[in-house]
Amino acid sequence: MAKGRTVSATELTEGDTWTLEICRTVTQALADLIPNSEGREDFMKNYGRVHLSRDAGLGRAGAKLQRDALCTRERTDKAPYSNRNLRWHPLIVAMEVPEYAKEVEEVVIDGKSLVFIINGDLWYPKDVHKLEEVYCAPFDKWYDVKDELIQWTDEDWTKNSCLIPAMEYSTSEYSLETFAVLGIAVVSNFYDVVPLEAYNVTLNAFEKYDYNWSSEYPRQNEIEEIILCPLCLAPLNSPPAGLNLPGREEIFQPPWRRSKREEGAAESLQLLHTIPLKESRIYHTPGLVRYGHRWCNVAMADHSVDETVDFMRAVVEAHERKIQTDEPAGTIRCD
Repeated sequence: MAKGRTVSATELTEGDTWTLEICRTVTQALADLIPNSEGREDFMKNYGRVHLSRDAGLGRAGAKLQRDALCTRERTDKAPYSNRNLRWHPLIVAMEVPEYAKEVEEVVIDGKSLVFIINGDLWYPKDVHKLEEVYCAPFDKWYDVKDELIQWTDEDWTKNSCLIPAMEYSTSEYSLETFAVLGIAVVSNFYDVVPLEAYNVTLNAFEKYDYNWSSEYPRQNEIEEIILCPLCLAPLNSPPAGLNLPGREEIFQPPWRRSKREEGAAESLQLLHTIPLKESRIYHTPGLVRYGHRWCNVAMADHSVDETVDFMRAVVEAHERKIQTDEPAGTIRCD
């Protein structure tokens, strides 16, 4: 499996660098609003630090906002997925080519390297980040090389981790704005920053770079939607739906391994898409991406907030009927 960094992880285009620098300015502006030095240091360490690379860097180089808003997920598949990459990386894979992308002409193998033929030119993994338009290598382009790819070793896959899933693709503009939205949510919930002030400094940071934010960027009257969990509508610094949840019983963890138990807590902070990601359309946008509780994120599974609420309403109504009739909700009456 691909276990190392994504190919050309430290290679950035001018556009990549410009976007990451704006993000740095946004987090510094948000940090400056935090009323004490300890809080500012904690925010930058855990959320705001931005690393100038395609994959947020090694270890804890780039913090949570960069990993969630700007990068794709970690991947260690036996496939050429990047083990994190910028969401606006210009080479994607999908079952079918989405409208915003052009089709790769052919996928071939040169030795132990994938080669993508685009407009008659050969593009190797180390260079695909330089493509000036988005290209997709759909399912049928891989069929002729699948038998050879089955034989590849983990090392081979690592050297070819150079593309991203279409469902995780976004534009650099949407990714940047999503970064700002998530930053507003974090400082408002956990660092005693006034939400309106946080919102305004993001706009000031955009203006510093003459960046015109998109129509997807939330407006001032939508700030409350940014800082609450989109499913249970409770603040992110309180338990899901404001409930007093019982603590989880401790389970064995080898003492030589870092525990990730806090990440699995019901109230832990997770990236949440209010409409589930799809290959055919871009849904990683500042209007659809929020932070939410882990419980709420798990409850949604692969459904939208609206679909999840409808499901929960149906479940509650079924239980209410059971209580009223003292019969199981699915009872079949024969009279």
